[in-house]
Amino acid sequence: MDLLQRCKGRRVVLAPMAGITDGSFCGKYRDLFGIVTLGALNLDSATLSASKEIVKRGRREFLYSLNKFEYFVKREIVKARESNALVSVNIRFKDFHEGRRRIEFLGEHCDIIELNCHCRQEEIVNLGIGQELLKGENIETLKDFLKGIQELEIGKPILLKVRANVVPVDELIDNLNKVKRYFHGIHLDCFNPGKDYPDMEYLEKIRRCFRDKIVIGNNSINSLSDGERMLKYGDLISVARCLLKGNVKWIAQFNRKTSRELSCSPLENPR
Repeated sequence: MDLLQRCKGRRVVLAPMAGITDGSFCGKYRDLFGIVTLGALNLDSATLSASKEIVKRGRREFLYSLNKFEYFVKREIVKARESNALVSVNIRFKDFHEGRRRIEFLGEHCDIIELNCHCRQEEIVNLGIGQELLKGENIETLKDFLKGIQELEIGKPILLKVRANVVPVDELIDNLNKVKRYFHGIHLDCFNPGKDYPDMEYLEKIRRCFRDKIVIGNNSINSLSDGERMLKYGDLISVARCLLKGNVKWIAQFNRKTSRELSCSPLENPR
């Protein structure tokens, strides 16, 4: 059964929010999302140290002992499954070899692994990861990460959480084409610098060039109309900050409407 079918007609994803989307947060939204995302979780000492520095600045992060990672993540996945949604885990690491056994463990317990190519916090960017992985000079590192995950043969879909406008869209398309054999989908934050609305043109170009991949559109989705606009160029949409404001009622309405549309008109590109 493909990923979209496994979402049970629910085309909204709970996106990761640092220090917020733990198992309890995800699990309380029962039957609302097709996918809920834990994380971002750190898989090595470099990213954990970076998160500790971020917390010192007053931002939220998930902090835990790497020696107890398996216990921590298994507990959080069990709680997240109360959502009755697929469970994705957004991951960060600098050293693949240090994170390898943790990725294998995740492969045994979650439904989807999402590689963080999105974080823009200075402490993460300085490691050459997060959104830095989208740049041409780091594409070989991204390739090594993805190839390494593929070679683990964990049998779970691999998504990339990506930030728009870190590089121009044509450059990102070129960079992702170099690694497209190693991932199954793109979770795109349509970040639009200096604007209070998403960059839909960026999303449209990504959709057009990666029709064989799952595309999730994200950014400033706060209503049924926002969701419909984003879904025009994606298979799924994702939300985050609106939940912190208690703005959730429209999501159930969106699910009902898009589920009816799906039953009347099958997707053209089954995955």
